[in-house]
Amino acid sequence: MPPQPDRLYFLLCVPEKAADTGFSSVPAWFRADRRNGQEPPQNEPKLFAPDIVSSANEDDNHSSLTISPDGKEIYWNMRNKIWMTILGNERWTEPEIVSFSKDDQWMYDNPFITADGGKMFFTSTRSGSVSSEKENIWYVERTSSGWSEPKPVSSEINAMMLHWSISVSKAGTLYWAGRGQDGYGRDDIYFSRLVNGVYSKPVNIGPEINSQDGETCPYIAPDESYIIFSRFGDSGVKFCMSYRDKNGKWLPAVLINNELQGVSPKISPDGKYFFFNGGGIYWMPAGFIEELRPNK
Repeated sequence: MPPQPDRLYFLLCVPEKAADTGFSSVPAWFRADRRNGQEPPQNEPKLFAPDIVSSANEDDNHSSLTISPDGKEIYWNMRNKIWMTILGNERWTEPEIVSFSKDDQWMYDNPFITADGGKMFFTSTRSGSVSSEKENIWYVERTSSGWSEPKPVSSEINAMMLHWSISVSKAGTLYWAGRGQDGYGRDDIYFSRLVNGVYSKPVNIGPEINSQDGETCPYIAPDESYIIFSRFGDSGVKFCMSYRDKNGKWLPAVLINNELQGVSPKISPDGKYFFFNGGGIYWMPAGFIEELRPNK
C-alpha cells in the first residue's frame, strides 16, 4: 500500500525507498511510511523523534538540535555528548556520538551547523581554551574525512562567562549569551563579527533585546534579519524575538507566545519548523516569524 500523502515521518533505518533527500519538497529528515513515523505538528509543540533524538528522560537533552543545510545530518546533545544521525543509502544511521566528543570526560553541548554546512560550533569544557572549569565556544571544520579536531574561538570571547546555545549567521557573526561589565541583567546576548578570519571584540546587542530579566540562547537568522531568544521572568523562561528595521537597527523585542516556554530555539534550514528544548526536544510550525514581522 502506498504511503499516506498527508503524513510526514522521521525515519531511522526504515527500508522504504526515499524519493527526495533535500529541503526542496519534503524535508529529508522525514519520509512517508505507514509503519514507522511521526505526524508533523500543526498548532501545538510535539516531541521530536521520541526515544531517538528526544530522550524520555527530560534531563538527557540539555539543548535542542541542529540540521545540516541539505537535511541529511542531525546533531543534538544527550547526556553531555553530541550525537548524530546521517542519511545514507536512503536510511538514517543508528545514532552515535560524534568522533571528537566520544572518548573523553568533557562536556559537549549546543551544536550549531553553519548555513553553508562547513563548520559546526558547540560549547565544551574540554581543555585547551581559557579554562576547563567553564563552558567555552569551540568549532570544527568539515573535511574530506569528516570533522576536524576542535578549535576554540578567540580567548577574548571565551574569557567571558557564557552559557547555553550559540548561533552563527551566514556572514560568520557569532551570537551567544554571557555576562559582561556592560550587561543589563543576569545574562545578556552578545555578538562578535568575523573580520579577516578573526572574531572581533564582543559587543552587547543592546537594550532593545537585553533587559534586567536576563536573556539567553540566541538564534540568529542566516541573514541576521531577526533573532529569537529566551528571556527569564517571574512566570518562566519564554521566547521573544526582534526584527531589524530598514536601517539595520534592532526593534524592541516582542513575546512570541505567552504560553510557550523553553530554551535553545532553532529554525530548520527550510524555515518551516521551530525547534526548542522544553524538557525534551520539541518542534512546531515556525509561521509566527512572518505573523509577527512588522509591516514594511
